[in-house]
Amino acid sequence: MRRTAPLALLLLAFPFLVPTSAGARSVASYRASTERTVVDLLNTIRRQHHLPEFIFSTALRASAREHSADMLKRQYFEHNAPNETFDQRIRRHLDSSLVGEDIAWGTGRYSTPQGIVQLWMHSATHRHIILMRALHRIGLGVAVGTFDGSPNAAMATADFAA
Repeated sequence: MRRTAPLALLLLAFPFLVPTSAGARSVASYRASTERTVVDLLNTIRRQHHLPEFIFSTALRASAREHSADMLKRQYFEHNAPNETFDQRIRRHLDSSLVGEDIAWGTGRYSTPQGIVQLWMHSATHRHIILMRALHRIGLGVAVGTFDGSPNAAMATADFAA
């Protein structure tokens, strides 16, 4: 499997705080809490920029969770899966004329929902997606496992749609 990390993606590869002795219940709790908090933080930023809040979408969450889990399983870090582009995947879950995506992965003490959002907001491309008025629906997906030889890694995908 091809695994690349172009310089532009290095800004996205940042640490997450993942429960180290996590059983299935604590991983699920971590995932749900992180997903919810990231959406809340992004909505706070949108309000500060006089934009409508994102509307949570279970369909987009399913797409995002699918992608995060797939990246961990097949050990790649890209928007496009080996067999499908990100927009094809999102539109398989939700019909929309405009879609976008942000991804991130990492391990360690630096990963908080606040850190994820801060790094996305300091990346011009990701900030642009987050602040696009036309994108008004969101779904977050977090998966936890071993990635690139790092145990307890978290993979995050944010999917957006008009």
